[in-house]
Amino acid sequence: MIFFIVSTMAVIYIWGEAIQGFAVSVFAIGFAMVYSVKELFMCLTGSIIRFRGHMYDIGDRIDVAGVRGDVIDIGILSTTLLEIGRGAANHKLTGKRIVFPNSSLLEKSVVNESFLGNYYMINIRIPLKIDEDWKKAQRILLQIAQETCAPYMEQARHQIRRMEKMKSLELPSVEPMVSLQIPSPDAIDLHLRIASPAHMKGRLEQLIITRFLEEFKSVSPALQGSPEPHSIV
Repeated sequence: MIFFIVSTMAVIYIWGEAIQGFAVSVFAIGFAMVYSVKELFMCLTGSIIRFRGHMYDIGDRIDVAGVRGDVIDIGILSTTLLEIGRGAANHKLTGKRIVFPNSSLLEKSVVNESFLGNYYMINIRIPLKIDEDWKKAQRILLQIAQETCAPYMEQARHQIRRMEKMKSLELPSVEPMVSLQIPSPDAIDLHLRIASPAHMKGRLEQLIITRFLEEFKSVSPALQGSPEPHSIV
């Protein structure tokens, strides 16, 4: 017994550094394997949650943790988007392809902008000076929106009614609506909300803005870039 203890202590003394290095290597390999399996498991779990929760499908426009784009591919481990810009490029592709792991779905919120199926809610902001004829601007903008959206309104109403019955929800109206906001004491914003076919959202937005600028010639400097006073024509 004493011989065994002495022999063991001698081996540890002689080969201690080698044994320690081997133990560290085994621990590092084990940790890497556990971490890899964890990430794989989280990606698989994220895929299951996406499928069961109907979070998004191919063709949907989504925003995940600030990453916004159209879904072009959904795999077991990852999702691929074509990035969509913001602001002036709100409906335009940036030319970038973004791939994110499905594990992101476990800890990040997902915004699906294509919840209404084939229709997309567009919000257009028109800035004006507070002393401009905003009432006339509101009437012109609403009239243009109603005329532009008229060919699609009946189908959009039918889509909303069908989804309300399926999901037992009260969904937003698809009728064109203009609301007002005062971002500062000397400014007023017109916010137009319309429903657009998914494949025409960018085109309709530009058409409405162009017609508004043509018909409402006396606009604020924010829209026309002129510091001189204006009058309605």
